[in-house]
Amino acid sequence: MNLSFRRKIFLFHLAFFLVLLSGFVWPAMYYWSLLIFNLLYIVFILIFNKILLDKKRLIFFILPWLFVNSLSLYSSLLIVKWLIVLLLLIGLFISYYYFAEFRQRLNRDFNFNFGNFSVLSDIEGLLLVFLGSSFVYGLVYFLNVKNWVLLLAILIILFFTIRQNIFIVKKQAGETLLASLLFLTALLPIIGSLFFLPFNYNILGLILSLCYYFGLNFIRFYLTDSLTVKKIKYNLIFIIALLIVIFLTISWR
Repeated sequence: MNLSFRRKIFLFHLAFFLVLLSGFVWPAMYYWSLLIFNLLYIVFILIFNKILLDKKRLIFFILPWLFVNSLSLYSSLLIVKWLIVLLLLIGLFISYYYFAEFRQRLNRDFNFNFGNFSVLSDIEGLLLVFLGSSFVYGLVYFLNVKNWVLLLAILIILFFTIRQNIFIVKKQAGETLLASLLFLTALLPIIGSLFFLPFNYNILGLILSLCYYFGLNFIRFYLTDSLTVKKIKYNLIFIIALLIVIFLTISWR
């Protein structure tokens, strides 16, 4: 990858960090910091757009955009300042390497299932589901918002996350869209029922994240013709064991 372009990616992410951090250092500027970040992100996309031969690849900018916004919104629920700084650093570090890998994929016939890009996309997707859904479930404590509005917000987050991470392994647009919608429909009752469970928003986000990730694995195994009874059994045992541990160790409100 061109070193100067990698440097541009780094400088933009440094600017993202400083802008978002300013919203927590000076709370009165929080919403302004989000606005400035999103404007900077548009400029960032335009720089990439100059080297994209296939404009359909712009879809890969949606996941990190949602991820960083969710990271900032979730951090607004936190009180400990050093934890906020740490989360922003880790999140933008992941985003930086995501785009560095994305840039390399452009030189390899768009093979996004090669190397670290698919792993970074998986990590961003999982963190996005946790951060975004936790923030949305947390709004119930602070705002008088209808559950269906919050449910719609979670569905939007899940749709773009699911579609990208399925598209990476199965590039047929029609089949990817159908699989994404079917998986989203399967998750719908889980998302809705979580509003009524007596857990805090972090636990609700964690439960949804586990259901999302293991369901996504089943779909990808199926679409790549690698789904076996053994994989189904081990994945089900693992997720059921994790859920049992969560339910037994958390405090109920």
